[in-house]
Amino acid sequence: MNKYLLTILSVITLTGFLDAQDNFKLGKVPKELAAETNHKLEKDTEAAIIYQKKRSYFSYKQNDGWTLITEVKQRIKIYNKDGFDWATTEIPLYVSGSNKEKVIFIKGITVNINEGKLVQTKLKKDGIFNEEINKNRRRTKITMPNVKAGSVLDLQYKIVSPFYTSLDEFSLQHSIPVDYAEVDVEIPEYFVFKTHSKGYYPIVFNQSKKKRTINLQFKERAGLDGSSRVKTTVSTEAVELMENTYSIIAKDVPSMKSEGYTNNINNYRTAIKFELTSTRFPGSPYKNYATSWETVAKNIYGFNSFGGELNKSSYFKKEVDELVSSTSDKLRRTALIFDYVKSKMNWNGYYGFTTDLGVKNAFKEQKGNVADINLMLTAMLRHVGVDANPVLVSTKGHGIPLVPTREGFNYVITAVKLEQGMILLDATDKYSYPNVLPERVLNWDGMLIKKNGSTQNINLLPSKKTKEIYMVSAKVSEDGTAEGKLRMQCSDQMALYFRQNLLRQDREQYLEDLENKFEGMEISEYKIANGKDISKPIVESYNFFKEDVTEEIGGKLYINPMLLFAQKENPFKAQKREYPVDFKYPNQKKFTIILEIPENYQVESLPENKALGLPDNLGTFKFNIVSKGNKIQLIVTQDINNSLIPAIYYESLKEYYNQVVAKESEKIILSKV
Repeated sequence: MNKYLLTILSVITLTGFLDAQDNFKLGKVPKELAAETNHKLEKDTEAAIIYQKKRSYFSYKQNDGWTLITEVKQRIKIYNKDGFDWATTEIPLYVSGSNKEKVIFIKGITVNINEGKLVQTKLKKDGIFNEEINKNRRRTKITMPNVKAGSVLDLQYKIVSPFYTSLDEFSLQHSIPVDYAEVDVEIPEYFVFKTHSKGYYPIVFNQSKKKRTINLQFKERAGLDGSSRVKTTVSTEAVELMENTYSIIAKDVPSMKSEGYTNNINNYRTAIKFELTSTRFPGSPYKNYATSWETVAKNIYGFNSFGGELNKSSYFKKEVDELVSSTSDKLRRTALIFDYVKSKMNWNGYYGFTTDLGVKNAFKEQKGNVADINLMLTAMLRHVGVDANPVLVSTKGHGIPLVPTREGFNYVITAVKLEQGMILLDATDKYSYPNVLPERVLNWDGMLIKKNGSTQNINLLPSKKTKEIYMVSAKVSEDGTAEGKLRMQCSDQMALYFRQNLLRQDREQYLEDLENKFEGMEISEYKIANGKDISKPIVESYNFFKEDVTEEIGGKLYINPMLLFAQKENPFKAQKREYPVDFKYPNQKKFTIILEIPENYQVESLPENKALGLPDNLGTFKFNIVSKGNKIQLIVTQDINNSLIPAIYYESLKEYYNQVVAKESEKIILSKV
């Protein structure tokens, strides 16, 4: 009896709540909300989504067929200037030939409070921008007017899409809190969709059915009695069908901000996706849309702008044949062609697994998108007898898709199978080299596609440990200054990152930033070795001078043996974490620091040696310090053995870094002889 009563009360409460929330009227903002200076639950947030409702439904017209309509209504409160970015809404749109998505009925009002009165500013045409990204992608940007701290932004619009088999993912959680979010989806019985959800915040999910009527026109042509003339009769018939309706509600959703060491935060925010699995229209056979990643990959291979480009070779044949004529070794041929494509081609900054210019035109113009360059690389390698295949990728920024769909990929690289093993190549970055890919590509798995249509999952996360090794020797003076030499060597992913950043920026600016990083250190005789020789590690060296490295207390000198490199704070500050920690790649940092102490001083005490370890050998920390005569040697080694560390280890990881910070803050005590 009590359970039954509780259920009734829950339904009544939910129904009343929905009725209260569904009274959004554009520009009709409560004065209390306009005057509000802090959010009710998250006092420090820069903005909040007060209300957001999305309704997707299928419209039918006799000549156009089915169209997907999505109505959006939203109200956002801006609390301070850090929230001004929320005044711009970006709507991605897809184009395929003559079929294109469009945004219509855009209306917006900014509401401010001035001397106790509400002031409205309407959105005008100059706040709406249409942008072309590539041949298949467009974007409509809406920027609200007269935005200031305290503004309330009301916006509504419709998206009309002929691509009715694909519903966009509905996001219910963002980097700012959400007071109320609702998604309503109405699907005719002819379509069967499956729902997928992600995230950690609970949602209310309701499903029901309702009747709907659509009008169909029929034409009948018949000859008139005793005449050669034909009469066309048009009749309209009302067809009744059932619709499956889905209502998804989320209330008081906390913000989920991107903390340090995060892959793509949208992979973990609460969202829901509808996947089309089948259709059955009156008078038509059943059609199955349920698919797998393997099927998606095979379909992509059939595109002229993908697999068709791999069959072209006449445009490069002469140059490539001459390039590899001196060797039959496949590893050497791979290296020669990879370097050739990197040096000849220039990436235009656009992603995509299908070509933009086409490989032939891209080769001629020496520029292109990701597919233009890497499909060209694959074709060249195949031409000289190397077992090369394209690998479809979803970049970090693109995220990890919930369901198999070609929109789940946005990038392509090349895989080469040799006697030495599998190597991965990306010729869009001039500093990349075999199995050292740009960070944007390091996102879980890719999918390799062979000529025969077979596929293979390819782990994109590096397994080889990237090393960053520091050698420091310094002489510490009684006046608190330190003067010495530093040598840093880095390899693999760190070397790629170093080259991408240092070699593409002004040297003087880099040195200024480095001096500021180490709080006033002066650098001289700066040198860099192997900057452009990507087959070797980067080696950076310089002399340095630093003041205030010691602290005098009671006639004794206190000095941190880490000098410039002590980790001063724990990067993991949140109380809990619900998603993995992404270190990008396994890595080792090693510091060997030799200090010469001032004359007439002796070592009174040293920090104790210490070793730490994360569970399941995920990482280690070793701190070893010894003194001999007037010199002190410190060796610190930090190892992270996995690219990704699951959230279940977060407490251990946080405590590990607490201890690392504490140990690296300890000081040597020197006393006068």
